[in-house]
Amino acid sequence: MKGMFVKDMEIMRGNMKTFIGVYIIAIFCFLSTSAGPSFLISYVSVLAAVMALNTIASDDMDNGMPYIFTFPISRKEYVKEKYLLGAGMVTVLWAVAVAIAIGVNASGYHMVSWEELIASAAAGLFLAVFANAVVFPVQLKYGSSTGRLVLLILVFGIMAVGWIGVELCQKMKVDFSSLKNLGLRIWNLGIPVCLAMLFVLMLLMLLISCTISIKIMEKKEY
Repeated sequence: MKGMFVKDMEIMRGNMKTFIGVYIIAIFCFLSTSAGPSFLISYVSVLAAVMALNTIASDDMDNGMPYIFTFPISRKEYVKEKYLLGAGMVTVLWAVAVAIAIGVNASGYHMVSWEELIASAAAGLFLAVFANAVVFPVQLKYGSSTGRLVLLILVFGIMAVGWIGVELCQKMKVDFSSLKNLGLRIWNLGIPVCLAMLFVLMLLMLLISCTISIKIMEKKEY
């Protein structure tokens, strides 16, 4: 597995100039516009997820998977390495983005409440973890090109279902007060408890996604 980490780091190093450029643009937009910390943190976190996904696309390029599995690595280890790589990249770049947002906020240049900053950091991390949990199995199942199409259909499908659901709820005058009260009760438990619950949820998402990905890889023929 160590060899896979080295290989993937070399792949990402080849694309590093592009990613650094995008990172700098995100920071510039954060500092020069009214975009809050949620923009910077979410953007950079998802960028980290994309960096990890690109290694799968590189492995799959030119029918490279059969060659990779000539090395002493099982399919289960391959999947675990990709998830560990994704989690590591997301954590590092997310932490850097949060540190920048905290520094800017402390300087008074782009001030928001600390509660909003914490919520933005948690939401950005959750978004990146959710992206990895959904996209990894799709990418492994359908490959890089078909996987992008399936993912696009999935995203637009979720958006369409959400829009239709909102419209129906408005027409049917559904009362969401109970859900609002539940959200308030959870928030009143305190920020540490909410963050712990979010961490457990993200961990469960990754475990379920990793299990699905392992089964997909074990059934694939190369």
